[in-house]
Amino acid sequence: MWWNSLNSFQQIMFVMAVTASAVMVIFIVLMLIGMDGSDFDGIDASDMDVDIINDEPFSSIGGLRLLTVRGILAFISIGGWAAFLFANFMSSLWASLIGIVFGAIAAYLLALAFRAAYRLESTGNLDYSNAIGKKGTVYIRIPKAKSGKGKVTLTMQERFIEVDAITEENQDLMPKTEIEVVAVVDTTTLIVKSK
Repeated sequence: MWWNSLNSFQQIMFVMAVTASAVMVIFIVLMLIGMDGSDFDGIDASDMDVDIINDEPFSSIGGLRLLTVRGILAFISIGGWAAFLFANFMSSLWASLIGIVFGAIAAYLLALAFRAAYRLESTGNLDYSNAIGKKGTVYIRIPKAKSGKGKVTLTMQERFIEVDAITEENQDLMPKTEIEVVAVVDTTTLIVKSK
C-alpha cells in the first residue's frame, strides 16, 4: 500500500499538510461567502493578536501580520507539502529545512496579500468639512439670512452630491445660481454664498 511505503517523517508531513490545506480551503470558502471570522461571536479576527500595552500586533513587522491563523496555516500547509516532496530526494533534516523556508515564504506572501487587500478598504463616509471652498449650484431655492434651508449640488470626494444649505446673504439664492461653500453648520448642512 502507498501509505506503508512512506517513512514516518513523510507520513507526519503528509498528515500536517493535508490537515492545514483542508482548513485553509474551509477558511477560503467562508471568506468568499462573507463569514471570514469577524461574524463569529462578535470577535474581530484581525484584533486577536494585539499587544494590550502597545496596541500593536505581537508579530507585526513593518505593518505585516505574520503570526495569524491564516499565516500559520499557510506555513504548515506549504512547508509540510515541500518537506513531504523533498523527503523523496534527500534526508529528513534537509527536507525539514526546505519546508521551513517554503512555509516562511508562503506566510510572508500571504501577509503581503492581506495587507494589500486591507489597504483597499474604505468607509465611504462623506466628510462635509471637505466641501469648504468647493463650488456648486443651487438646486432648490435657499432663503435669505438663514431663514430656511435649500439645496445645492456639488462634487465632493469624487461624488456628485445634493446637500442642505443655508445662506447669510440678504437675498434668496435662486436655482442655478453658482455658489461657494464657506462653512459647515452641522454634519449635513452647509453655509454658502453666491459667486
